[in-house]
Amino acid sequence: MQQLPAELDSPAARLVLKGSSVLLVHLVAHGGALGFLVFGRKPDRPAFVAADLTACEEVAERAAVALHNARIHSDEATASAVLQRSLLPTPPPRLPGVEIAYRYHPSSHTTQVGGDWFDVIPLPGHRVGLVIGDVAGHGLHAAVVMGQLRTAVRTLATLDLPPGRLLAQLDAFAQHLGHTQLATCLYCVYDPTTGRSALASAGHLPPVLVGPDGSNDLLKVPVGAPIGVGSVTFDTLELLTDPGSLLLLCTDGLVETRGQDIEEALHALGRRLTAQHSSLEDTCEALMRRQHPEGHHDDITVLMARLNGIPRDSPRK
Repeated sequence: MQQLPAELDSPAARLVLKGSSVLLVHLVAHGGALGFLVFGRKPDRPAFVAADLTACEEVAERAAVALHNARIHSDEATASAVLQRSLLPTPPPRLPGVEIAYRYHPSSHTTQVGGDWFDVIPLPGHRVGLVIGDVAGHGLHAAVVMGQLRTAVRTLATLDLPPGRLLAQLDAFAQHLGHTQLATCLYCVYDPTTGRSALASAGHLPPVLVGPDGSNDLLKVPVGAPIGVGSVTFDTLELLTDPGSLLLLCTDGLVETRGQDIEEALHALGRRLTAQHSSLEDTCEALMRRQHPEGHHDDITVLMARLNGIPRDSPRK
């Protein structure tokens, strides 16, 4: 018997292979050696011939490509998981006058990240910025663009810009990225000391507002063009909310189904939100189970805010 590779040079392996006809074929993909395949025939079978080697090499070539791709997908999944953890906030922030709950579910079980994003940004005077957006596409490339836009929104929010101006600046920033992907975005600033909110939209779905009395409205936020179109202005909707109102921001993956108008789906969503639950987390979880009991085919992001308000005489930061 010829010298065996170290992986097979053991008493147990020699016992199994003794008297057998054996072929060892290297696994090579994209110039890299991944290992080898072992083909064996029992002693009572005909020995391998030259023609068998050709067939075994073809099998090994296909196996090497499959193994190489599997390693790439594994590395990509690991990188995506790290990327997701770094880009999306993890537990809901505790803010005066506002209760937050959210869910993020990427459509890809391989990359575990997509183009949806959201954020909750503390602002001076107890105010809070609520952001939700959706970059066209899925996977790592969409996630990279999403990360750039999310970081830009956070930076612009520190300038305390009103929603319409913030989206205009975000659109200008997107022009310098060199990406062809468009993105929708909704930005809301809520002041819990006055109960006033200001909202602007870059092509995003309208939010749903559920009042403490159970009434629900689809807010008519003026809709500008998506981020990335360029040279766009964004108008702002201002409104007064009652303490205890629930504001829902979501991406289209939550409500988009074949044969149903998205606006009708959002109205139905608002009616479901009138159901009473022990906490906002329970409300969020029940909504996800009701909307997609059998899974989903698009990225889904849900951001809920209970606008409780705070007394006017509370110290302002």
